[in-house]
Amino acid sequence: MELDDIFFVGKRPTTLRLVLGLMEDADSSLETYRWATPALLHSIHTKDDQLSKYVEDVFEQKGLIPYKPLPKEGLTSSSSAEETLGKMKMDYYVMRSKAKMALEELMALKDAKGDNLFCQKNHWWAVFRIFVDLQVCGIRENRYKEFIELMMDLRFDHVNAELDMTTLSNITQDIYRYPFTRWELKIPKDASSRWKTAYERMYQIADKLNKILIAKGF
Repeated sequence: MELDDIFFVGKRPTTLRLVLGLMEDADSSLETYRWATPALLHSIHTKDDQLSKYVEDVFEQKGLIPYKPLPKEGLTSSSSAEETLGKMKMDYYVMRSKAKMALEELMALKDAKGDNLFCQKNHWWAVFRIFVDLQVCGIRENRYKEFIELMMDLRFDHVNAELDMTTLSNITQDIYRYPFTRWELKIPKDASSRWKTAYERMYQIADKLNKILIAKGF
């Protein structure tokens, strides 16, 4: 994805960076769709899968659906509806169990010094971010209370750092509020060495959890 690519929007040349910025900052769904259109057309023209995924992530963050085909066949009977509901409930409990195992694996990981990789309260930002990105147990953007309730319901024997609403909601103050695939694009140009060190730890936690969850079928 080349952010400095130039193309026409209407009769005016503009950069991909500007188009994506306007799409992200749009206050309405209509405005979001307006700027997503040239971005997606550019992704088709350049065969840029990363760009199309980027647009999809922005839509998900805003709670929008860029495209979803309508099923051709619906439920035909109440019995099939009950079977489907039962399967959904079973899938949810399986999902919760897998999520718990994934977090237990994460808590057991060590860094190069042999200390816990996950060791600070704000490391929950990485967990929340990946849960939103992969839609684990239905966790959505900004649903901090639901995430905390889920963590309590999973009843861990041990966690390496306390989870609380104040710390978790502060995710909005840093780049971790964006989908994981966009973190590297959001690194501040004037970031200090201390910030970069903390970022590298957060990135490693998110990357490890992302891979663990994907391996478990998420």
